[in-house]
Amino acid sequence: MADSTADTHLQTLDARGLHCPLPLLRTKLKLAGMSAGEQLEVLASDAGAWGDIPAYLALSDHALVSREETPEGDYCFVIKALCEEDPS
Repeated sequence: MADSTADTHLQTLDARGLHCPLPLLRTKLKLAGMSAGEQLEVLASDAGAWGDIPAYLALSDHALVSREETPEGDYCFVIKALCEEDPS
């Protein structure tokens, strides 16, 4: 997870144990306070986060770098804050 971001500041949000919609809401709040290019690792246990977080990111200025289900059954997302889209 963090290995691919060695040269980028990585913050972690542990939303395990929180139920929908709290993992998404906490992710949005955390991203709002981050600078462009910073990365956020979100850990969640609620199954709704698997679809909710990528759906939100598709409508935002942030980018989903990766998502995976851990061996423990939790979900891990790595998000790059405030990515600028190609204006083409």
